[in-house]
Amino acid sequence: MKEPLQSWHNPTVYTYQQTIRQKIIGYDLIYDLMTNMLHNHPCTDRMLIVGAGGGQELLTLGRTFPTTKFTAVDTSSSMLQLAEQQIGQLHVPLDVVWHATDLSSLKMNEPFDIATCHLMLHFIEDLHEKKALLKKIADSLKDGAVLFVSSINADLTALTFKHQLRHWQSSMLQNGISQNDWQRFEQSFCMTTHPIKLETLIDLLQEVGFTTVIPYFKTHMIDALIATKEEAKEVVKC
Repeated sequence: MKEPLQSWHNPTVYTYQQTIRQKIIGYDLIYDLMTNMLHNHPCTDRMLIVGAGGGQELLTLGRTFPTTKFTAVDTSSSMLQLAEQQIGQLHVPLDVVWHATDLSSLKMNEPFDIATCHLMLHFIEDLHEKKALLKKIADSLKDGAVLFVSSINADLTALTFKHQLRHWQSSMLQNGISQNDWQRFEQSFCMTTHPIKLETLIDLLQEVGFTTVIPYFKTHMIDALIATKEEAKEVVKC
């Protein structure tokens, strides 16, 4: 899970690839399953990677779709540098255009076939801002294109929330996360981590134009979804 945005620019980001797998059980499956599903997608020529820092999306997708044109967007230049290091593992260079900015300020002249937005939505506090980001992604896609999105989703007011935290704590500690790191993570809720209920996320996706939303992965409070943008309806002339 990506760290709070204000920490993206300090040197600790370079430990990201090590710690992320200690925090998220089955982390790589989020990306492997996404790639598997894209084998059935009719077009994978142009992909938009929102929150591309770290590089896992580019590394996983690049192995399978080396000729795709990628647009990688992240507000942290340090995290984008980490992403460049990641894709250096590939035997062939990828066609990547890097943008160290937020998506709202990015001008796009041609719509995308695929978009991804993994493990960043929960760092946006305001619900309207979450919706605005999803709307910008939807507007950047062709009709019939798909978005892969994952985030922490939870009802902070539910009686089950403390139980969810306890179970996640157990998994993280077993995976080598220190007690101090766990406490910092736990204290981040309502401070820098702002989850919403899964049902609310699905509603937001449908409101901005994704008519079909299907969950494909879950681990503790993290859900991954595939959302299909509504195809334009043909106008029948009488």
